Amino acid sequence: MIKDKPLFLLLLFRIVIVLIVAVDVVTRYELSTVVKAAAIAGILAIQANDFGRATLPLFKRNRAWYILSMVVSIIGIGLYMIFFDSPGADLYYFFPLAEMFLYSARLEVGLVIVHILVFLTAMMMLKASVVSSVIPYMAMLMLVYLFRNNSLQRKRNVTLSAELLEANAKLKEITIVRERTRIAQELHDSIGHGLVAIRMHLEFAENTVDKKPEKSKEVIHKALSISQKSIADLRKAVSVLKEAKIPPVMHLQESLQDMIDSLRLAERLKFDLQFDPSVEDARPDIKQGVYNTVREAVTNGLKHGDAESFVIAVEKKGSLLHILVENDGAGCTHIHKSHGLRGMEERIDSLQGTVHFSSAGNRGFAVMAHIPYFTGSELN
Repeated sequence: MIKDKPLFLLLLFRIVIVLIVAVDVVTRYELSTVVKAAAIAGILAIQANDFGRATLPLFKRNRAWYILSMVVSIIGIGLYMIFFDSPGADLYYFFPLAEMFLYSARLEVGLVIVHILVFLTAMMMLKASVVSSVIPYMAMLMLVYLFRNNSLQRKRNVTLSAELLEANAKLKEITIVRERTRIAQELHDSIGHGLVAIRMHLEFAENTVDKKPEKSKEVIHKALSISQKSIADLRKAVSVLKEAKIPPVMHLQESLQDMIDSLRLAERLKFDLQFDPSVEDARPDIKQGVYNTVREAVTNGLKHGDAESFVIAVEKKGSLLHILVENDGAGCTHIHKSHGLRGMEERIDSLQGTVHFSSAGNRGFAVMAHIPYFTGSELN
């Protein structure tokens, strides 16, 4: 699965701060060995609590357990600030604040209040000045708040971009249907009526040719005139259709790249496109199906998984086309097939292919499809 470098750097920073706190505890010679061991065990317990809250499904599904875990971390770190008054503990105290504002989908105001109260209590017990404690804390609070708002706005922009991409694709499909309807109506209006009229005149002429030859001759002339007019109307209709824009031949790699470029509204979005050039020789309907499947998979990852990184692979292996769209968004233990996933299944099935969806559970989602490969020259 795709690695998240910012989270890795944050974890590395956390480890460094914990080591600073641990070293500070160990080097305090006024403390007994038992107290030092208890303090080290306590900081490790806080780490285990933080790690469990970030990884275990229990805390994601149960809001009460999540809140309890956060309260334990906030109070625990606050005690370290009071008893040790070290820069490491002061820095570590901001991690719960960052988690609440930057990594939680829902902002728990109650937890923020608990964080503020514990901080103020620690500062009062340490008799810290307002300038050296409260003002920097309020500045940090304002900073993470602004970061959260900016992040939410970027997510909304990405979601909107994905929805616009999907709407544009649907609009193209509607345009194609309307164009086909217009063509059918044009042909119907131009020659349909004329053919019916010609048939009626010829049938009349056939029935009266022996009894009223002059009348039959007049009717045949009328039928000839109608046929000439119908031919002129048909030429006019064909001319109108020729003037309409004919969609160019799809270049799949270029189309996929255009889709990716249209979504790069935020720097956090990353795409890795791996494309086999031989796929360009596939039948037009196959290439269109591949494009629609990739587009739908990316749109789903942005809208439902808040994904930030995508790996898109389109390759020809033997007689099959292999399509992979993998993202680092929210995972799931049970895959519920929404309209988008069902649409992908129907699209791939119409091309005699198969599609499979998978998730690592907590993080990541993948769409894998296999389609029989046929070139345009293989059409009968």
